[in-house]
Amino acid sequence: MIRSAVRAAVVAMCGVLVLGVAATSSQAAGLTMSRNYGPVGVTVTITGTGTTFTTNAKHVLFNNVDAKFTARDDEHLDAVVPQTATTGPLSVVTNDGTSDTKTSAGTFTVQQPTTAAMTAAAPVAVFPHAVTLRAVLKSGGSAVAGQSARLQRSVPGSGLWRGIGNLKSTGSAGGVAWQITPRRTYVYRAVFRATHEHLGTTSTRVKVAVRPVISRSAPSVAPILTAFRVTGSIHPAEATGPIYLVRWSNGAWHRVVRAKRTSAGHYAATTSLAATGRFVFRLQRPAHAGLLRAASSTVQVTGVHRTLQQGDSGSDVLALQRRLHALHYDVGAVNGSFGFDTMHAVTAFEKVQSIHRDGIVGPTVWRRLVAPRVPRLLHPFATAAGVEVDLTHQVLLYGVGGHIRRILDASTGGGYTYTSSDGSTHQAITPTGHFSVVYKRDGWVTAPLGTLYRPAYFNYDGYAIHGEGAVPNYPASHGCVRITVPAMDRFNSKLVVGLSVWIYRP
Repeated sequence: MIRSAVRAAVVAMCGVLVLGVAATSSQAAGLTMSRNYGPVGVTVTITGTGTTFTTNAKHVLFNNVDAKFTARDDEHLDAVVPQTATTGPLSVVTNDGTSDTKTSAGTFTVQQPTTAAMTAAAPVAVFPHAVTLRAVLKSGGSAVAGQSARLQRSVPGSGLWRGIGNLKSTGSAGGVAWQITPRRTYVYRAVFRATHEHLGTTSTRVKVAVRPVISRSAPSVAPILTAFRVTGSIHPAEATGPIYLVRWSNGAWHRVVRAKRTSAGHYAATTSLAATGRFVFRLQRPAHAGLLRAASSTVQVTGVHRTLQQGDSGSDVLALQRRLHALHYDVGAVNGSFGFDTMHAVTAFEKVQSIHRDGIVGPTVWRRLVAPRVPRLLHPFATAAGVEVDLTHQVLLYGVGGHIRRILDASTGGGYTYTSSDGSTHQAITPTGHFSVVYKRDGWVTAPLGTLYRPAYFNYDGYAIHGEGAVPNYPASHGCVRITVPAMDRFNSKLVVGLSVWIYRP
């Protein structure tokens, strides 16, 4: 008994902390941790002032779960967070040879591992469509809310990651989402930051490939052995790499020529046709520089090799008629036969284009048909129909609701001096101004100055829009507006009484 008392006195005098012998200790132990949170397997250093860990430490407990530890010296002890540890007090049990003393260093939070999976709303984005990326964070099968995440992207195969977008926090279901508009193919992942309660993690990766958009423009008709251009643009405009003009034949696409880059995002390819017929083209770009393979919509080009004139027939004539009809010229029947009506439609087209008026389709007409001058109404009618007579170009324009619906070849006053039946002289001039149809006659009508077919008079002085057997390509009438007999048969029903008629020289 005396020996024990002496031993206790010696220990107290030496300043050594004895745990678990409350009756003989002079003061309680003071323990600190190098960290108060961490995952399973991490080492925590426990420091005790005036302790004898090397001889007295028996257990280190993480919420009552035994941990492996090593006493580095009397005042420092290294403990490894055990596999089954949970958040709770971190305690050290010491024994002075008589009894155990359990002292807490405070609460230690065991960080729980997390997993995250990322998905993309679509694996392929057609520029410039947006794609939603979503990542879900879980721990032990349960959603983790309130954990921050950063979206990162990487060029496939580079191994370099770059943060993009805003830092976001997971919601109650553990989810976080970003909407992206990628301009090339990237691999994406979400990087979750650690908290005291949960470890950080990196999500699974998802790849979003980007397909560019290519537009094109090409003529619908092209003479053979004559160069023509197909132009196009690509978006995103900074996309690089080759673009090819390809043609469909024998069930496959074949490269014709590589397009030249004219400016950022714009290309042009020049080619020609070796034969007549219909040919299908498109612009095509192979996969390159992080963008998928892409192609424009197709365009059909009809190859023509003849100078067409009245009496011809064939697919090239049909293509001509379809083009003129689409441009609202009064071509009559679209039947592949170059007849009287087609000749006058070509003449009207030549007049509007201010080129040689002969009713023959040569290279100049073919080229103008690709990119023609489109006339416009000088007196558009908001809802009603109306007629305009362009004395300079010698054409009649029929409009409805402000849009041209028909263009007819015409011949107006020739400007010459003539003698009427009563011996008086007059000048062959078509009056200008605003008129309206005041009355009509059907069939052939004999007048003092000639015979008129189905005239529609636009004043009471005898001036009319009428059919005529001869409609030359120049001003030739006494003052009326001549159109061809077949054209009048097609147009007569539109010339209703009260219809506005504007005559002008632009």
